[in-house]
Amino acid sequence: MKLTLYPNAPFEINAGVPTVIRTNNQAFYTSLSLGLQSKQDIVLSDNDEVLELNDYLQFIGNVVTNPDLFTPFKLKIEREILENLNEKERQRLYQLDCELKSIFLGSAYLEDFPLTINDEWDVKKQYKYCGINFLHDAQATPYDIIKEVLNLYNQFNAKKLLVLADLFNYLEEAQQLQIFQLIKKLELHVLLLDFSWQPYSQLLEECRYYSVDKDFVIFER
Repeated sequence: MKLTLYPNAPFEINAGVPTVIRTNNQAFYTSLSLGLQSKQDIVLSDNDEVLELNDYLQFIGNVVTNPDLFTPFKLKIEREILENLNEKERQRLYQLDCELKSIFLGSAYLEDFPLTINDEWDVKKQYKYCGINFLHDAQATPYDIIKEVLNLYNQFNAKKLLVLADLFNYLEEAQQLQIFQLIKKLELHVLLLDFSWQPYSQLLEECRYYSVDKDFVIFER
């Protein structure tokens, strides 16, 4: 997979190889991050075939400040739960729906005003009524959240390029290494954006590394 922000040369991103783009060039970083967020002015390709950004790109950004980390999975979780219901469970849910409607009608006591109720059974409405959602653990660390997000994408949408920002700001080196190893294990396409000019370290030998200087010169390791 290749990511192109014209007029720069493409950045190569392979499955299972964490890719880091580090720069202190404000103009470049702004153009790249805005392009990834808006899905404009960038091109994503694989084997010279241009990929649809809505299908293959997910800008996650900073997991600490992103309030919508788990939004892309709500429908997928709902679909999986409903598809996994067996016949006995569906019959029980139907019975509960009938009982619920009977209770409401029985409590009306309006003999002079005959009432009716929609007898259509909709298991999706029952599901939404339960308010099933992802648990937001106030004690979860950024490291825990990143692991959970990566595992969710691996299960539900492994083909996407995932873009994370500021990871080096809030993870210790040991945690960074563990995240790199998880990306390798899951064979995900992951791009890590880092607005800084920290020197190249031995830790980054686990990654494909690009640095872009203030003259827009790109170095690769």
